[in-house]
Amino acid sequence: MTITTRRALAATLFAATALAAGCGSDSGSAPAPAPPPPPVNPSVTCTTPGQAFSVVADAAVAVGRTTGAVVAGCSGPLRDVAWQQTGGPGVTLQSAKTQAISFDPSAAGSYTFNVSFTDAGGVARTATATINVAAPPAPVAVVARGDQAVRAGGQASIRAWPEATGSETLTWRQTAGPTVTLDTSDQNRIIFTAPNVTQDTGLVFRVTRTNGSTTDFDDVTVLVEAYTQAPSDPSGTGPYVFSDIHVSRVYPYKLAPANAYAGVLVNCVFSAQLQYYGTGANLCALSTLPFLHQTTSGNVPTVAQIMDRVLVSHDWMGKNFEAFLQANLDKTDLLRLFNGVTAIVIGAHVRPSYYYSVTGAIYLDADNFWLTADERDVIDEAPDYRSEFDRDLQYSGVWRYANSANENIFLPFPATSRIPRDIGYLLQESAWLLYHELGHASDFLPVAVRDALNSSLSPWGNIEPRFRSSQLPSDQLTKTYPLTSAEMKALAEIQFITGPVSDATLVNGIPYSTLKTYTPAQVAGFFAPDIATDEYNYSTPREDITMTFEEVMMSRNHNWRRDVAITDKATPSSTSDTLIVRWGQRGRVGEPLIKPRAEFAVSQLAPWVLQADPNAVTNLPAPIPMRPGESWKANLVVPAPPSGMASAMALGGARLTPEQDRLLLRRALSRQLIGISGPAMTHSTPNERVLKRLRAP
Repeated sequence: MTITTRRALAATLFAATALAAGCGSDSGSAPAPAPPPPPVNPSVTCTTPGQAFSVVADAAVAVGRTTGAVVAGCSGPLRDVAWQQTGGPGVTLQSAKTQAISFDPSAAGSYTFNVSFTDAGGVARTATATINVAAPPAPVAVVARGDQAVRAGGQASIRAWPEATGSETLTWRQTAGPTVTLDTSDQNRIIFTAPNVTQDTGLVFRVTRTNGSTTDFDDVTVLVEAYTQAPSDPSGTGPYVFSDIHVSRVYPYKLAPANAYAGVLVNCVFSAQLQYYGTGANLCALSTLPFLHQTTSGNVPTVAQIMDRVLVSHDWMGKNFEAFLQANLDKTDLLRLFNGVTAIVIGAHVRPSYYYSVTGAIYLDADNFWLTADERDVIDEAPDYRSEFDRDLQYSGVWRYANSANENIFLPFPATSRIPRDIGYLLQESAWLLYHELGHASDFLPVAVRDALNSSLSPWGNIEPRFRSSQLPSDQLTKTYPLTSAEMKALAEIQFITGPVSDATLVNGIPYSTLKTYTPAQVAGFFAPDIATDEYNYSTPREDITMTFEEVMMSRNHNWRRDVAITDKATPSSTSDTLIVRWGQRGRVGEPLIKPRAEFAVSQLAPWVLQADPNAVTNLPAPIPMRPGESWKANLVVPAPPSGMASAMALGGARLTPEQDRLLLRRALSRQLIGISGPAMTHSTPNERVLKRLRAP
């Protein structure tokens, strides 16, 4: 065991690395240049053979900095980690059940913490960490947020506060630990991939703010947990459930004995060791972890029943998700859809969100559920890997949801602003996502078959025969109401599955060189006559049915209608006022030719809706056309307002800053930050990888 402070790291943790300050330590403001970068050395938190663990904490910190501590496993992985404050002014620990804590001390004093955990040998351990906080000798000019833990191979991000303005610059460098490649495309933050390590290992990064001749710097520590991920499987033929998918640390939000499933949730739905076929097959049977339907008999589940199935990477995610459910008890359609899953995983390193038929669980990006800036600090900012897939195409597709007052239901919350959100807003932020992912669950396990499940089999054991025989509702939708545009299918394959390919490559029978020449008008001509609600429908039959279902439920239950448009090619300098729409509609699911497939989707995925209201889909309002030649912002107001008033009315009484506008436009261009999960950076995320293997000749 080692318990040390970061002030002592030169002699212990970082060997010859002479660190002037640890994370959150005070450097003051001075006219001198930043100190030269220390050499990068292996950051070995465990220095003595036979150690079980090592605790490292900041030694001396100034009020105004973010500070923290980490606990590293020396002889193997730690589990059941829990930090508790035992002395000093009270603080809130957002990461109290991870191997790293971070907080903002509000006053000078001695802050002490107890950490308890079970070591690799199964021995229960406790240790303490003390952080001394004093008034800063000079104003604090930069803060790095914040100490964190990530498993090997996972992506992590660190943000500096406040953002650089005017002539200020923020520069980053790594000062300790195995060298990683830093994405510094935005000087206000870094993104990197945690290296593979054989023992829990600390990385230290320094951000320096320079304003003329004045500099200030701050350090932050990231603990990389030595965790064996599933073997890589680029061919998609291997047995591991999470090959090429990062498995991050999560734990049950509700613990035993109050939660009967607490002891099995992680091993059943988010373990790198899971295998779904072959001699090592080890999926959980439904007798161990049943679908929620088997607990509720198909009735609307209680919040408590849903929360029994929730895994989180941080407690606040479970707290906010539970509050969100409590605030929406009247949204019984949404609650009832949870019957189709075995578990709900909410994580700081889950991106994109997805449903996985092998485990029967949904995996949700925690970015949909934060309320405070401190909560947001722990969420990885790495972008969705598909964000550049369309770079060679000559058009862009955009989307959003709008309310009856012609307002975008999504609000911009720049990471640089630290503006909080309220619980009421989370419905706008996440309802579409939940309808979508839970729609996948109802596609793979329709309500009609849930009373005949074999509890001796796993979720996949019950689903696989139906998939092999093409009995899923998505298969039936494709057969009865097929999408016909070969061009849109090819474009979707590029945008959502493969990304750019060579010019000579045939994509759904069309050379990629040809796809790169299609104009916005041509793409609109391919899309508008067909019966998809979005380009994403063309990526797989599974997305086709859930995109359609999602839009129906958002319109029917909330009166939030979906905008979809084909525009000129968006560039880094585009704004919502300069991006020109060439074709678009609001509420496309109300098209007469689309309503029959929408009704089929609802009848299969949420049959109770049509049982209670047979005209639920028939009564959807007709779509409203957008005005070609006007901007994406102007087309927020439909039908056409008085001449010349569209852009002014689209402001909705609130003028957006350029950064806020960029955020909303980036979201509009993101299509769907969702998937059915798969390896090798393809949309064949776990689900589609498994499905392709089964259907391979």
